[in-house]
Amino acid sequence: MRGDMRRTYKLMEDWMFTNQSGKRRPVDLPHTWNAMDGQDGGNDYYRGTCVYEKFVKKPQFDEKNERVYLQFHGVNAGARVIINGTEVCVHDNGYSTFRSDVTEQLQDKNTLRVEVDNSANDRVYPQKADFTFYGGIYRDVEFLVVGKEHFDLDYYGGSGLKVDTELEGDTGIVKVMAYTNVECVGETRVAFKLLDAAGNLIAREVGSETLMEHCDTEGGPTAAGAYGATIKVPKAHLWCGVKDPYLYTLQVDLISGEEVVDEIVCKCGIRTFSIDPDKGFFLNGVPYPLRGVSRHQDWKGIGNAISYEQMEQDMEMIREIGANTI
Repeated sequence: MRGDMRRTYKLMEDWMFTNQSGKRRPVDLPHTWNAMDGQDGGNDYYRGTCVYEKFVKKPQFDEKNERVYLQFHGVNAGARVIINGTEVCVHDNGYSTFRSDVTEQLQDKNTLRVEVDNSANDRVYPQKADFTFYGGIYRDVEFLVVGKEHFDLDYYGGSGLKVDTELEGDTGIVKVMAYTNVECVGETRVAFKLLDAAGNLIAREVGSETLMEHCDTEGGPTAAGAYGATIKVPKAHLWCGVKDPYLYTLQVDLISGEEVVDEIVCKCGIRTFSIDPDKGFFLNGVPYPLRGVSRHQDWKGIGNAISYEQMEQDMEMIREIGANTI
């Protein structure tokens, strides 16, 4: 299955938006209905429910060996997602990824409806701040196709991977936990690889089963299996902020027999930090004065429905003034 283990199909264009007055108009994502009234200074912008609808074709996938998730990267602040008249998920949080396995609901042609609510409530934090609570689908929406055996995707929009780093002397310690939707028995196993910034292999480990958070409990992962590894990196190259933001690459494979059936890749930095009430912030044992800005994710006339190119422009301006903190 390597090469197409995970595939995404973007759902960004040709939505029909219905506002609070019942007026319908076509929109593309990202989108917010408060791009104008949320910036005019009146503090009376609309907070309530609006609706996004779209006709979507079933993505190409192997119905016997693959699953399809519908994935949202940002809907503010609550969302009720309906496919072909069936509710598939409800999510209350304006700033996190969420997804739902919709394999069983998909037909050849589908009606996707998302009811979005940015009204004041007691479910979503925060509710009072110095910024506008823009309503809308303001980040990417996509189908995510994965193998039927995969890293856990059903725990609060997470990737199925946890990474922590420590430093002992000049040796970096990378602690990894991977959660799978299947129990690794027989020839099924989890393998970890750590690469340096140039792509050179630093270490390879096979995950050992752990009982840590290995059950479906309130606040814990829902995975069928949990597998961990500890990787030591002698003379670790430390992450040093804007001066030297060095990152290692962690590759985690779910293997069945000789075949890689799923894979996660993420970056990680090895560093230490501490705060002294008199001397301030220390990074890797060295004083590191924090000088930076508070950034709001909005542009004039656009609100929070900004593109990745506009995010990069924000970061270029922040870097230009010499900031090392956001």
